Formats: sequence, structure tokens, C-alpha cells
Amino acid sequence: MWNYVISHFDRFLKELELSPDDRKDADGKAERIARSLFAKYYPNKLIFDSSCYVKVGSYGKDCGSSNHSDLDMLFILPWDVYTRINTVSGNGQSQLLQELKAPLLVTFPSTPLKADGQIVKAPFKSYHVEVVPAFRMLDGTFLTAHTSGMGSWKIANPVEEYKQLHAADLATQGKARHLTKMLKAWKYDCNVELKSISLEVLAVIFVNQWQFRSQTVFYYDWMVRDFFQFLLLYVDGRTRVPGTEEWIELGDCWGTKAQSAYARAVKACEFEKEDKPYSATLEWQKIFGTTFQGTSMLLGALLQA
Repeated sequence: MWNYVISHFDRFLKELELSPDDRKDADGKAERIARSLFAKYYPNKLIFDSSCYVKVGSYGKDCGSSNHSDLDMLFILPWDVYTRINTVSGNGQSQLLQELKAPLLVTFPSTPLKADGQIVKAPFKSYHVEVVPAFRMLDGTFLTAHTSGMGSWKIANPVEEYKQLHAADLATQGKARHLTKMLKAWKYDCNVELKSISLEVLAVIFVNQWQFRSQTVFYYDWMVRDFFQFLLLYVDGRTRVPGTEEWIELGDCWGTKAQSAYARAVKACEFEKEDKPYSATLEWQKIFGTTFQGTSMLLGALLQA
């Protein structure tokens, strides 16, 4: 029994990993963006200072999935820009995004850049980069611009986000990141209306209290099943962004998708127990898409015969 769980999930996690070429491509694009902005906002500095930007989000915390290629980065602006933006009439935050976009249009003339919400989005063909203008606070947090309404400033705390995820990983033999990666594959394949940071926060809460948190990959089929059962408790709930006072209301529009994922995970676990690897693979693919390669149809038919 359960002869294929380890091979199924080892392969799945491997497929979710970004390749060295993907990372090189993403890192290169982020640095080119940073250098372009550095030249505008730090004209008196002749040597590029890489501390002017921080890779954050899923990429920065190494919990993204390969089937959704985005890199979020904070570009750290000098405080005189904050003072200037606060004196302009109208929505200064929106004007700041447009200002940030201008030098990037020169550096990337063929890329359809877009200023939206709190980011300047650079949708490169191979890797998307989302740039957030930010100001570094003395306590290590960052002040970021939001353009909705009349514009506002919000606190971001990527250091605390990383610390919470890393601590959960250490306590559970890497399960926090593994589960987060898998959940993001579910989010993008099934168009789940939950923010990535909420899935990450819930994954951390779940693995810290899961009874099998000290077990190996052999228990990952149960981990997925048990998480979806846990997730259903949060329909119409909310999650707190780590290190801030910001709460995200989760709503209920994703509830039926979570219920469906739970039912399919229950079936997949039964097939795993019965050593029916192809049948299990089909159920996992209904949750995660074909990134979950599992056992092929031909091999599965031979094994299940």
C-alpha cells in the first residue's frame, strides 16, 4: 500500500521548482529594472548599489510555483521623493507610479508596461516583474504607495513574512514551503479567488498544528487532503498579513472550489492507498493541473492491472 506517494510528490515538487535558467532570467530582469531606476533617483551616485531593491513575494521567499512566473520587487526610493509626492495635488501615489514607469519605457521600449494599483507591471515574455515603489523605515518595514481612491501609504513587512514562513519550515521539515508551492499551483490552475499571501499564511498555520508535521513526503497525500478540509473553516474568514495590521477578508466565492479539491484529494488518497497510481494521478491533476505528472496512463494501466 501507498507505494507511489513518495515518487508522485517528489516529482511534483521538482516540477514546481524554478530552473536555474528561470532564476537567472528573472534575476537579470530585476537588476536591469533596478539599474534603470537607480540612474533616475540616485543621479549623484556613480556606482550602482544593489541594496536599492529587494526581491519579495513568492520569488523572494522561494515559495512560488514554476507554472506562474512572476517576480515582485521593491525599489527603495530616497525620502525626498516621499516629501515631494506628498506636496503634489491630486493622487500623488498614482503620479509616483507614472513617474516610475517613465525611465523603464526607455530601457524596455518593446515591453507593454502598466502602472496599476501599487505596482508597475513589466510583462516580459519569459518572466513578469512587478515593481513596487517603497521607502525604507527605521524598523525595517517599508512604506508603499497605493493608488486606489485618493491615494494612500501602506506598511509592508517582507522580513516578517519570510521569518514566519522560514520558522514553520524549520519546525516541519520544509512542509510550509512545499504546501505553499502546491497551493499556488491549485490557485492558478483552478482560478481560485484567494490571494497568494493568504494561502501562504494559512499553510503556515496548518503545518504548525498538523499532527503529521514531523513525517516525511510519504504523508504528503494526507497533508493535501487535510489542508483542504482545514481551509474550508476559513470560508468568510480572514487572514492577517505578517508583521502588519492589515487583514485580508477571504469571502466565500472560492468555497466550492476548495470543497471540490477536498473531495478529489479524498479520492486520490484512497487510490494511493490501493496502489492505483494512474487513478490517483488523474485526481491530483484535477486539483493541480498537469504540472502534477504522477504516473502516466500506459504505465499506470500496467501497474493497476
